[in-house]
Amino acid sequence: MILVRLMGGLGNQMFQYAAAKAVAIRNNSELIIDTTLLEINEKNPNEVVTHRKLDLEIFNLDLIKASQKQVEYFNGRTYRNLAGKVFNKLLFAFRKKNLIIEKNRSFSPEIIRLKDNKCLVGAWQSEMYFKDKKSEIKNEFTFKEPLLGISKNIFDEIVAHNSICVNVRRGDYVTSPIYSKTLGALSADYYNNGIKYFENKFNNPKVFVFSDDIVWCKNNLQSKIPILFVGHEHAGKKFGNYLQLMKLCNHFVIPNSTFGWWAAWLGEKDGTIVISPKDWVREIVLMPENIIPDRWMKIENDFVKID
Repeated sequence: MILVRLMGGLGNQMFQYAAAKAVAIRNNSELIIDTTLLEINEKNPNEVVTHRKLDLEIFNLDLIKASQKQVEYFNGRTYRNLAGKVFNKLLFAFRKKNLIIEKNRSFSPEIIRLKDNKCLVGAWQSEMYFKDKKSEIKNEFTFKEPLLGISKNIFDEIVAHNSICVNVRRGDYVTSPIYSKTLGALSADYYNNGIKYFENKFNNPKVFVFSDDIVWCKNNLQSKIPILFVGHEHAGKKFGNYLQLMKLCNHFVIPNSTFGWWAAWLGEKDGTIVISPKDWVREIVLMPENIIPDRWMKIENDFVKID
């Protein structure tokens, strides 16, 4: 059994699932998901962080949720009496070698060598955790729902052109007092420079902009290449329809967002160019050092100014 504790939004959950699934595949073992943190998050509506639910349900995954007993096996139980607390402490000391907590934001190669009967807790934001199982992971992340009928024209446009997906992340990166100072929304210059890179590079190009703030994009993005802004009527359940459309594109300009990262990774093929920000986060201590594959292009970026 490999158990993974999920946290964050869709892109983050995909990293956690992929890393743990790769461990399970290597050990010919069963993967079980622990949604405890998502449930705690949902029960505290007054928290200042963005609230998340289990988003992996948009994929054709055989999701097996952990029982309380399975969660407690790795983490121990909460006892009120002294004897129970002592017992739990001794038991946890015996089992803690099986509780694998991410130590920092850089790639930990020992995760690749993990044996069975482990619980993974962390972000695991690097394809190196599952690169050797790339085809299996891509097969895992297939969509339950077909593309929305209203998106057929967008689909036709994407496949008819040398399509460039530009994903703009703003939302809580701008409005949250925590995320705006630590993660940070990228400036318009970053996206415009990314688009400019593709000018005169291909025949029949077209830019497709996907964003949680389409109005801002229309007011700030500039392109000599024909551009189409894909509105939220195409987002679908948990933005799954957006992700399906995005991954169909040939090339990508992604933000500092795991959602955009996965669109590029799932859609990548021979000849695909992926442009990403050199500085993934505003607060350097939170930098996931190995999130950008070496084959992707990093360009200079700055962040939206904070008032």
